[in-house]
Amino acid sequence: MQSKELQNIIALIPPEFADPAADFNAVRAMFAPFHGHPVSEDFPVVINDYGGVRCGDYTLKGAANTVTAFHCHGGAFVSTGLDEYHFYAEIIARQTGCRVVMPDYRLAPEHPYPAAADDCYHAYRGLLDSGAEPSRIVFMGESCGGSLALGLLVRLRDEGLPLPACFISLTGWFDLSVSGSVAPGNDPFLTPEWVRNRGRDYLGGKLPLEDPLVSCAYADLRDLPPMYLQIGQFDTVREGAIALGANALRAGVAVTVESWPAMVQGWHGLVTADVPEAFAAWSAIRRYIQSICPA
Repeated sequence: MQSKELQNIIALIPPEFADPAADFNAVRAMFAPFHGHPVSEDFPVVINDYGGVRCGDYTLKGAANTVTAFHCHGGAFVSTGLDEYHFYAEIIARQTGCRVVMPDYRLAPEHPYPAAADDCYHAYRGLLDSGAEPSRIVFMGESCGGSLALGLLVRLRDEGLPLPACFISLTGWFDLSVSGSVAPGNDPFLTPEWVRNRGRDYLGGKLPLEDPLVSCAYADLRDLPPMYLQIGQFDTVREGAIALGANALRAGVAVTVESWPAMVQGWHGLVTADVPEAFAAWSAIRRYIQSICPA
């Protein structure tokens, strides 16, 4: 059952938030009020260049910061650049104790595939060149960022480059074709056709939506690091995450698939609205990071 706090948030979401007919400009306008929140005084925003890519580099004062979370942010591939996403880096840092590095990848449709994927790749390589130890890096991907982070893992493995310690999915998109069964209940943030349209914006006709390069639930997952997938019962893209978990198991990847009853797309970000399920999810993520990267 959903908490009252979560129910209250869902009740505030406009019914047209995930209108299948919306174009990328409408998506940007709809997303704007949900991003760009100010950050706290003990959370300095530092911008660094890693691999020629502008990146946020954040350390919460007083936190351990011994593990780096390389986070590929959401925004449906078309919306919300780095300067509106500092608040989410604070969420990650405050809830996990990690240093956070977030690439300011280029947005579609002005910069279609593989622009965003290339930016994340070069940013990670630049982070390694700066001296970051791969065994103390965890990949995170939230929403469409899940596709970017997992695609990056596959690319790094194929090129024989150092892999991070693990991958953590925050309701990631792993099947842009949304080919599985429709989740029951009400996900106010996504509809299947809306997700497909954002995938089309991103791909610009260069690849089909189900191509394993971007729908990594269907990729060759052998020899990837451990994965932790938190899956919301009512999340529109849950079937892609379930498929990813099954394929990871078959490939011999250590995978933890966790069911979160009655949860919707992106509930992790609702710590800013004091949603208890969001705090609980982050507590579980913190424990997972500590198990993979002990102090």
